[in-house]
Amino acid sequence: MVVKTKRPLRQNPRSGLLSSPQFWSIAFIFILITLHHYNNLTNYGIFLLPDRELGITRHTIDRILYLIPIILSSIMFGYRGGGIALVLALTAMLPRAMFIATSVPTALIETFMVTIIGASAPIWAKHNIKQQKHLEQAMEKLESTQQQLDTKVQLTIEQEKQLAVIKSFAAILSQSLDIKNVVHTAISMVKEVMQVEVVLVFSLDQLTQDLRIVDFDGLKPESALALDGMRLGEGLCGIVAKTGQPMVTEAIEDAPEFCNQETIDEGLRAKLSVPLIARGDIIGTICIATRTERRFNEPEIRLLTALGNLIGIAVDNSRLFHEKELSSIQLKTSETQYRTLFENTHMAIWVEDLNGKITAANRAASLLFGYVLDELIGAASHNFLPEDSRARSEAIKDRLLSGEEERLPYTESVIKKDGSTAFIRVTTNLVSTNGHPDGFQFIGRDITNEVRMQENQQFYLQQITKAHEEERLRISRDLHDSTAQDLIADLHQLEEFCEGQTNMPKEELSFLWALHGQLKDTLHDIRQLSRNLRPSIIDDLGILPAVEWLTEQITTESNIETNLDVRGNEHRLAPEIEVALFRIVQEALRNVVKHADATEARVSIEFGDNETKIAIADNGKGFEMPASLGEFSRLGKLGIDGMQTRARLGGGTFDVISGPGKGTTIAVTIPS
Repeated sequence: MVVKTKRPLRQNPRSGLLSSPQFWSIAFIFILITLHHYNNLTNYGIFLLPDRELGITRHTIDRILYLIPIILSSIMFGYRGGGIALVLALTAMLPRAMFIATSVPTALIETFMVTIIGASAPIWAKHNIKQQKHLEQAMEKLESTQQQLDTKVQLTIEQEKQLAVIKSFAAILSQSLDIKNVVHTAISMVKEVMQVEVVLVFSLDQLTQDLRIVDFDGLKPESALALDGMRLGEGLCGIVAKTGQPMVTEAIEDAPEFCNQETIDEGLRAKLSVPLIARGDIIGTICIATRTERRFNEPEIRLLTALGNLIGIAVDNSRLFHEKELSSIQLKTSETQYRTLFENTHMAIWVEDLNGKITAANRAASLLFGYVLDELIGAASHNFLPEDSRARSEAIKDRLLSGEEERLPYTESVIKKDGSTAFIRVTTNLVSTNGHPDGFQFIGRDITNEVRMQENQQFYLQQITKAHEEERLRISRDLHDSTAQDLIADLHQLEEFCEGQTNMPKEELSFLWALHGQLKDTLHDIRQLSRNLRPSIIDDLGILPAVEWLTEQITTESNIETNLDVRGNEHRLAPEIEVALFRIVQEALRNVVKHADATEARVSIEFGDNETKIAIADNGKGFEMPASLGEFSRLGKLGIDGMQTRARLGGGTFDVISGPGKGTTIAVTIPS
């Protein structure tokens, strides 16, 4: 850069006049001219010239000579000095022109002309000073612009150098994804670029908040080891890791909080530390140091900060690469384990796309459907489902696609290759990739044998129940048609015998009449037992009249107000369904009488197009519900277990709602 000196400023003409030789020279000339101009009064003359024909007299020349001090004053002392000289000259010329000159008008004209000509000198001086000031200002601006331009050029050169270093640095660091190689290469380059003797790279342990040394150069191993494990906020690097701002210390011995004894023993003098940043987070620090005095300037700090960012990114990329490799290995291991589990499990597993096409299946699925895997893969799943199962499967898929959960397994029937039907207990899950549904996974277990066994058990239960009802009907009819009729005949005979015995002692006759009453009570009990075993009203009129008769009987015999509520269009049900519902109502009301301590009971019957609902509720003391309905039999509540069995044999559902002090409600729903 070219350095230019500034032009010295002109001194004030009013300061130091008495010590100025120019002032005394001009004053001397002025005095001589004035003495000569008034020579007839002073007897002093410098020269004597005759008057000219053109009208130029000696005094005219004197007046012209006054221009000399005016011009010299303007040149030496500026327009103010010239103006003062002009005023003095005019003052000196006017007395002679007005009072002494032989031709006053001519003298005044000459004086006026000299004054006008002399006035141009200060004016010129003032204009020259303004031009000089403008020139000096322009020169100052030019010099300032030159300095700024030189600074920008220098900054551009430094930035180009830094960019070249950073570009080279980034290219070298990107050649390896091994953390040790990356850090070792980075330390070598920083040491060369920054011209330092010591470089240390720390990583920040996010769990313990300690700075751990990754690699170093220029220190003894024991000195570096003493710096390992530095706490966040401790020492120069710890503060940098905490604040995220570069820090410099140019005299380590004067800053004990930034050093330890090992650092002092190493003879380190100046240190600079900047953070390593990756994805906006501080992951460590890099520290450089010298054993000689060193002042790190702002460009060097910016350069090391940029290099630190590159190192942080390179270290983070290396870490991500190793994590990705580890995740890839773990994923492959998981895939292998899953594939082994998928292939060897006894559960049938198959995957369908959104169109119902089977894309994957295991050997258990192949055995379930009766097809080899090559035949099963690519086949449409609806080919293996009966019509009713297709609708249920599509409904489950729609619910899963709409975001609903379908965790409970359900029973599905499938058609095997040989045309036989198998039953499976299956769970359906939605398969998604990045939140986008790809298909469905089915996990099923073959329960055909269990279903057949349950069907057989249900058939046996139905047959046993049917046999029980038939036996009840037979006993009821025997009691009504045989036993009751025999008792009626015996009562008539005993009554005729007692009425015809006029000579029998009164005590014996009273005994016979008492026996007659006992037999009559026995006949009533037999008739009641016959009705309870199988009321003929249920066979003759149906479920509703039978329940009406039952509620009236409960109200009459137990003083529990029992009401019947009927909804829907009444219609007859299948005989076995009507008997099952009657037995459930009968057992429920019997439990109300025996155990509920209730004062009211209500039976509601709702006839629907496809199902019939019956609910028996009371206002009794209730009881604590077990965890499941299956525990009622274990708890000795065989009546509830029997009601549940009858409901299930009819293909319906059974539920009990109760609680201490809340009464009990039994709800049954059976298909019509």
